[in-house]
Amino acid sequence: VSGRGDDLDLISGEINQTLGRLGALVEAMRQVSADIAHELRTPLNRLRIHIEEAARNAAISAPVEDDLAAAIAQSEAIDRTFSALLRIAQIEAGARREKFAPVDLAALLGDVGDVYVEVAEDAGQTLLCDVASAAWVTGDKELLTQAFANLIENAIRHCPSGTVITCRVRAEANRVTASVSDSGPGIPAGERDLVLRRLYRLEKSRTTEGTGLGLSLVKAVADLHGAELALADAMPGLRVEMRFARIVGVS
Repeated sequence: VSGRGDDLDLISGEINQTLGRLGALVEAMRQVSADIAHELRTPLNRLRIHIEEAARNAAISAPVEDDLAAAIAQSEAIDRTFSALLRIAQIEAGARREKFAPVDLAALLGDVGDVYVEVAEDAGQTLLCDVASAAWVTGDKELLTQAFANLIENAIRHCPSGTVITCRVRAEANRVTASVSDSGPGIPAGERDLVLRRLYRLEKSRTTEGTGLGLSLVKAVADLHGAELALADAMPGLRVEMRFARIVGVS
C-alpha cells in the first residue's frame, strides 16, 4: 500500500484484509487440531474402554446397559468439546462480525442474570444484578449472551454454597464496563492468564464437570469485539470484567 489513497491502494487494502482473515482462520484451525490431539486422547481411551467392556459382557450374556450408558455419556462429552473448540475458532477468525449491531449490554446482562437466578438458588448461592441504566455497545448479541452465560455458569459451578454472584454494568463517557464477580475461592494471580487458554483447568477444578473452554470462549468473544478482558481479585473471590467502546445517541 503506497499511501496515495488511489484505486490500487484500495484494492491492496482489501486484499490485505482478506489475507489477514484467511491467516487468522488457518492459525485458529491449526491450534484447534493441536488442542484436539493433545487433550482428547484420554476421553477417547475411556470411550474405547467402555465399549470393550460392553463387548466382553455381551459375549458372556452379562448386562451391558451401564457400560453403554457410560459410553454414550463419554461420547456426548467429546462432542461438546469438539463443538466448543470449533465455535471458538470461528469466533477468532472474525466470522461473526457481519452480525454486529447496537446492543444494550445492561439489558442483555440483566436478561441473562434472570435466567440463572433460580439455578444459583438451587446451588445455595445468591445471584444479584446491578444494571440500572442503558449501556449501548456494538456487537453480536448472541455471542455476548453466550459469553456472559459462561461467566455466570463458571461462578455457579466452581463456587461453594453461600457464594454471592454479582452482575454489573456501568456506562462511562466513552466506554462500558460489564462484570461478573463472586465471593468464592477465586483464581490465583499466577493462573489468571492461563485459564483463558483452551482446555486449561485449575487443579481444584478437575473433579468438576466442564471442558476448560468456557473462559476461552469469553476471551474469543472479547477479542472479536475489541473489548478489554481482565480477571481480578474481588477480595474475596474473582471479578471478570469486559470493557467495551460505548456508542452514544442510541435509544
